[in-house]
Amino acid sequence: GNHEVEYMTYMGEVVPFKSYLHRYPTPHLASKSSSPLWYAIRRASAHIIVLSSYSPFVKYTPQWEWLREELKKVDREKTPWLIVLMHVPIYNSNEAHFMEGESMRAAFESWFVRYKVDVVFAGHVHAYERSYRISNLHYNISSGDCFPVPDKSAPVYITVGDGGNQEGLAGKFRYPQPDYSAFREASYGHSTLEIKNRTHAIYHWN
Repeated sequence: GNHEVEYMTYMGEVVPFKSYLHRYPTPHLASKSSSPLWYAIRRASAHIIVLSSYSPFVKYTPQWEWLREELKKVDREKTPWLIVLMHVPIYNSNEAHFMEGESMRAAFESWFVRYKVDVVFAGHVHAYERSYRISNLHYNISSGDCFPVPDKSAPVYITVGDGGNQEGLAGKFRYPQPDYSAFREASYGHSTLEIKNRTHAIYHWN
């Protein structure tokens, strides 16, 4: 996330994520990623994809091309659960970092819907929020509006950035609460996701 970038030219630090990459090696080579900042792993019945909000991700960048090929490899017979992790949420109704993930949403949301990603986890915002299954892929031709609508093929978006921060909670949400937002609260907490079988999982926010 942004706390690990450490790109501070005035101090002579010109290699982003230098400390993070030294301390926390990632298994990126196994998924043929060219960078340790984005990769995929398979754990039991889950195919888990980790993306980098702070690396280039627009069309034809290495991360974009890698994700395009990685999603093609997902075998829902072997891994019926498809989970994506990122730092900056692409749906967020908190005043903190509002719309900050819009560029990544524009780049990747259509793929999340096409491949029926189950859930997208993010952090960054020091609060909790869970969405309904929604997508924002098309303009309303009549009104010109473009806003999230219910979509059974879309993932649930969960922001759980409310634990492990020193700066305090992000307590100011935008009002009225958007229709896509199922629940939101500025409290300290953490989440667990327990996959039970091919079709059922138990999610807790504590």
